[in-house]
Amino acid sequence: MVRPLESDAATLAGARPRRRFAAGDELRDTAAGSLHLFLAGRATLLAETPFGPHPVAHLAAPVLLDLRVPFGGSPGVARVAPEPGSVAAWFPADEARALLFDPGPLGGAFRRLALVSLTVALRETNAALAGFFDGISAPAPHSRAAKTGTIEEGPIDPARASDLFETAGLDPALLPALGLVARTVLPGAALLLAGERGEEAFLVAEGRLRVSLEIAGGEEALAILGRGEIAGEMALVDDAPRSADVYAHGGPAVVYVLTRAVFREHLASGAPEGAALLAGVALILTRRLEEAIKKAAGFRILAGPS
Repeated sequence: MVRPLESDAATLAGARPRRRFAAGDELRDTAAGSLHLFLAGRATLLAETPFGPHPVAHLAAPVLLDLRVPFGGSPGVARVAPEPGSVAAWFPADEARALLFDPGPLGGAFRRLALVSLTVALRETNAALAGFFDGISAPAPHSRAAKTGTIEEGPIDPARASDLFETAGLDPALLPALGLVARTVLPGAALLLAGERGEEAFLVAEGRLRVSLEIAGGEEALAILGRGEIAGEMALVDDAPRSADVYAHGGPAVVYVLTRAVFREHLASGAPEGAALLAGVALILTRRLEEAIKKAAGFRILAGPS
C-alpha cells in the first residue's frame, strides 16, 4: 500500500470512543448512514435477500464499513457482522462526507483508507459473484479473446477535458498534472481484461463501457459506465490484477488515460490538489459496490431457498 494503513486509522480514530463487538452484534445500513472504522478484528459484509443475509465479503481491520449510505447509497441493501472481539470507532455520516473532501492531512488519511476499503470489498464481492455458479459448465476459453479488438490513441482536447472534469465533479485545475491522453476503444474491443496488471485508469469522455465478469454460463455485466465515470482504478489502489473485463458498449468509446504514477502520487501525498480526484473515485466505487451487492442478492434469489 501507499503507506501503513494502521497509521492512517490511528490518526482518524484519535480519542473517539471505541466499541467492542460481542457475538451476534450487527450493523444495519439505515438512512442515518453512520460509518465504522474497524481498528481490530474482522467483519463480514452481507447482502440483504428475502432468504436472509448472504455473505459477499470478509474484511480485516483497518477498514471503513460501510461507506455506501453516507456517500449517497441506498439503505437496506447490506449489513455488517463483526467478529466477536472486533473493535471500531464511529463516525457520523456528515463528518464522513466532510472528511472525504477535506484537503488537509485528516482528509488524506480518510481517502486512503476509504479507497482501500472500497477496493477490497468490491474485489471480494466480484469474486463471490464469479464463483456463485461454480459447478456449471464454464464458457469456452476463446469467448473472451474473441471480443478483443483495435484501440487507437491520440491527444486530448483541453477544453473538452475541462468540461468533462466539471461534469464528473472534479477540479479542471488538475489537468496539467495528469498528463492525460485520449484513447478510442472501437466497437467490440476490450479496454482491459481480468487478470492483467493495471497500470492505468480510464475516465469515460464519450460513449459507454461495460464492466463484465466471465461466470459459468457466459458473460455477466456488472455495470455500464457513462461520461464522467472511471474504470480500472482499483488496480492502481492495491496493485492487484484486474478483477473484471471492460469493453466498449453499444459503439465506440473515448477515454482519458490516468497513469499509475500520477494517481499514486496524489494518493500518497494527500496533497490538496488531488482531494477532488480521489474523492470522486471513492464515490464511484461506492456506487459500484452497491451494484455488485445487489447483483449478489439477485443471484441468491435465483438460487432459491436453501
